[in-house]
Amino acid sequence: MFNKILVVCVGNICRSPTGERILQSKIPNKTVCSAGVGTAKSGLSGKPADKMAAAVAEEHGYSLEGHQAQQLTSELARDYDLILVMEKGHIEAVTNIAPEARG
Repeated sequence: MFNKILVVCVGNICRSPTGERILQSKIPNKTVCSAGVGTAKSGLSGKPADKMAAAVAEEHGYSLEGHQAQQLTSELARDYDLILVMEKGHIEAVTNIAPEARG
């Protein structure tokens, strides 16, 4: 059904990369990635995961090593079958960036 899953938050340095890594471990036969709706505006593009988020993930057996924050774009959204958001408010932000993703 869904083969490519995108996990979205604001900066793509805490919640969405953690969600990405958890999903990757639980459903390894699927493509899972993450992005942020405010990554570029916040100057976070290309930044690693937040140190505290990485520490919490590590405590639970997940590594955020190698993560680089990326901005959600309409092109990126089109590549995924399912977009998961961390907060209800992110739905509007995703829709503003990629109206075709709403559904």
